[in-house]
Amino acid sequence: MELKIAKGGLEARLILTPIRKDEGGYAVPSLSELEFFLKEKGVLTPMDTASLEAGLVRMAQGMGVEAVAARGIPPIRGKDGYLEHLIDFGGGFSPTASEGGGVDLRASLIHNVTPGQPLALIHPPTAGQPGIDVFRHLVAAEPGKALNPRLGPNTERSAHDPNLVVAAAVGHARLLEGVLEVQEFYLVDGDVDYASGNISFGKSVQVRGDIKSGFSLDAGGDVEVTGLIEDCTVKAQGKVLVKGGFTGQGKGFLQARGDITLGYVRNQQVRSENEIKVLKEAVNSRLQARQSVSVNGLLAGGRVQARFAIECQVAGTETGTPTHMEAGYDFTAAEELIEIRAEMDKMGKYAKKLEDSLRQLQDAEKLNRGLEPWAIDLMFELEKMRDKVDAKINQQRERFSVLERQATEPESATITVHKKAFPGVVVKIGKEMLLVEEIMSGPKTFFAKDGAIQVR
Repeated sequence: MELKIAKGGLEARLILTPIRKDEGGYAVPSLSELEFFLKEKGVLTPMDTASLEAGLVRMAQGMGVEAVAARGIPPIRGKDGYLEHLIDFGGGFSPTASEGGGVDLRASLIHNVTPGQPLALIHPPTAGQPGIDVFRHLVAAEPGKALNPRLGPNTERSAHDPNLVVAAAVGHARLLEGVLEVQEFYLVDGDVDYASGNISFGKSVQVRGDIKSGFSLDAGGDVEVTGLIEDCTVKAQGKVLVKGGFTGQGKGFLQARGDITLGYVRNQQVRSENEIKVLKEAVNSRLQARQSVSVNGLLAGGRVQARFAIECQVAGTETGTPTHMEAGYDFTAAEELIEIRAEMDKMGKYAKKLEDSLRQLQDAEKLNRGLEPWAIDLMFELEKMRDKVDAKINQQRERFSVLERQATEPESATITVHKKAFPGVVVKIGKEMLLVEEIMSGPKTFFAKDGAIQVR
């Protein structure tokens, strides 16, 4: 027998070499002999009986064995320090449906804070729990790593508690790319109309009234509107919450890089680079989202496009209102395709002009059996320009090919109608299309498979 200590003292192994007996067979020690040997060597943790028994069976067959004889208790590494937010930023605005079927719109995107208000708590790392090796000696645990969070504008550590992050100014607390900041925001305490004029502000904007027809709002952060948005243009670099609705004569346009949440929308165009949520109904509108669109009510008329999922309670109307629902569609990729196609057309015409110019110089060279030095230089320059244009066209072709696949991605894209879909609803996923010709009671989920629209 030979004792081998492994894993920093956390494992004791026995190397057992069989010895042939004179009368045949192999000498095999008993478990009690192994236990005595281990204790004699100072191994004090419980013996791994199952492992040793299996080793003895192999040893009786004449095989050398290295079996785990005893194990210690490994140390537990300490937990790293972490930041606990004391404000519920969540994943976006999520309204709660009331018992009567309405929606509670008391929530807000704007987290108003004042100087000294706690925003987050820095939890220190823990020391960890020590282990015990096979000789019953303590094995030190590795402590967790301390967190030194990056603090955004208008935030600081409290003078009374360095582990408490507080606001340093009045503003709107938000998370931007994982960094906590307090952003000064513009408050319109009423309507956006002739009294306020058009609003253009580099940070968040809160409107405690309506945005009237003909006016515009352009914000560098989030936008929250307590009332209605009429026929006007609203753009935001962050999220948008409209507690009322977005309605008018089809001259309105709402666009955001983050989620857009609306009470309802009628006759207007809405575009989000993330998700669109309509809390009641969407009628005769154009909704485009790079992620998903959900309508917690009626979706009738107009066109809805999303890259991954579209969801509504009722689609279409009893009178057969044409209602287009298209999933697996990336509107940003589709628009870039149009731009590339136009640019390639322009560059193709430019390349043709270069080729014509080169051909004229080459013809002149054949006729004159030589060119002036300036003409030779010009030919070299034209050839360089042609090569650059050809390379650019090839690059654009590759990009076009990638975008063409991205613009229509039917894989995993779904359209779900929870209650009822009426005739006149057009379901499109990728390049596949289905026209609803009779009333379909939900829940129904449409998806593309084997070159056709399937329903489950």
